[in-house]
Amino acid sequence: MVRERLVPVYLPPDSALLTALFECDSNNRVIMKAFNELKSRDVSSNLTFDDGKLDYQTVVHPDTVYLPSKDSLIYVPKEVPVYVNRLTWWQEFWIRLGKFLGVAILLLVVPRLLKALLKLLK
Repeated sequence: MVRERLVPVYLPPDSALLTALFECDSNNRVIMKAFNELKSRDVSSNLTFDDGKLDYQTVVHPDTVYLPSKDSLIYVPKEVPVYVNRLTWWQEFWIRLGKFLGVAILLLVVPRLLKALLKLLK
């Protein structure tokens, strides 16, 4: 039996790296001289520098990929021994003895009951 299913594969987390060079000018204002940004493929970023304040924002969308997969199940028939609950010789002996005594009692008691019944009817 072959069963197809989708297996979720979680992609590794994305990352971003920002390197910036700041300098002060003659008026003691901070100036961003240069910056370098390294980021993963699925990362979008926004960089602003205004009045000495650096804002760096990244947006990462989590992603999960579902890959098709096939599972194969092979059933192999196997002979399973079946154990039947058998009586021991001791149990069989008591069962046969009980049957024999039951028949013997019936053969002895039934004629006596019939005689007693016939006496009562006369």
